Amino acid sequence: MRFFLIILVFLFSCSGSNSEPEIPSTKDSTLSTQSKISLEKSQIIEPIVDDEIKTYIKNGISLVEIKAEDFSKTSMELTTKQFKEGTNLLSFSVEEISNYTIAIIENNYSITHFNTTSIKKEFLNGNNVFLAFLTDQNNISVKKNKAHILKNVVIGDMETLFEMNQPHLFFYLPQADTKQPVLDFYLVNTSISPTENKVKVTINSTEFLIDKWAAYKIEGNLNHDNTIRIQLVDKNGKFIEGPFNDSGDRSFTFSIG
Repeated sequence: MRFFLIILVFLFSCSGSNSEPEIPSTKDSTLSTQSKISLEKSQIIEPIVDDEIKTYIKNGISLVEIKAEDFSKTSMELTTKQFKEGTNLLSFSVEEISNYTIAIIENNYSITHFNTTSIKKEFLNGNNVFLAFLTDQNNISVKKNKAHILKNVVIGDMETLFEMNQPHLFFYLPQADTKQPVLDFYLVNTSISPTENKVKVTINSTEFLIDKWAAYKIEGNLNHDNTIRIQLVDKNGKFIEGPFNDSGDRSFTFSIG
């Protein structure tokens, strides 16, 4: 697995998603360390909407596309503009979607869901990078430019180490124990296609080259305990360097019944 070759701090603490967090006190805010946010912008190159159901089959394992709903009017905004070392209240504004959750990925490993637009997070001194995006009622990511937020909150007198506008691949699903495993990932500043970049997916020892950005049902010849790995590669199959572009081996348990 490839890790950051630079030192980034991504330690967050999550409150329960069913309760409203307390707003940090003014007294705490006066003691906060100076913070800044990277001015670089990230972009989602939205997948093409079509009627095709893309399917990949190899070694008895199939990946079957899950057709997305129309979320063309959906949007999310982070209304919090100032941050400090310690507990922060992240406030989001969400429009034109119902039965949603906000998924937050930290360090491309810790993944949490929230059904509230007010979320407490812990920021430490240094670079704090997180990706937030909306998910639908089935927990599938909404792959729209206005439905994602990628931030690097730098606390203290630190250099901004994360290159916001480079191609990034974030692992999302499958997670842990599941009766219906789903492959889902998030692409930032890049697209995939038959002639350009692709996502290399390895399930146990079976490799797929995914050239259409979508969520996929994983079916067929699975074990009870499985591994999955995703990597962003170019049109020649060469790995595209980036701190998140190789997920390393992840594990998921396939429970039947």
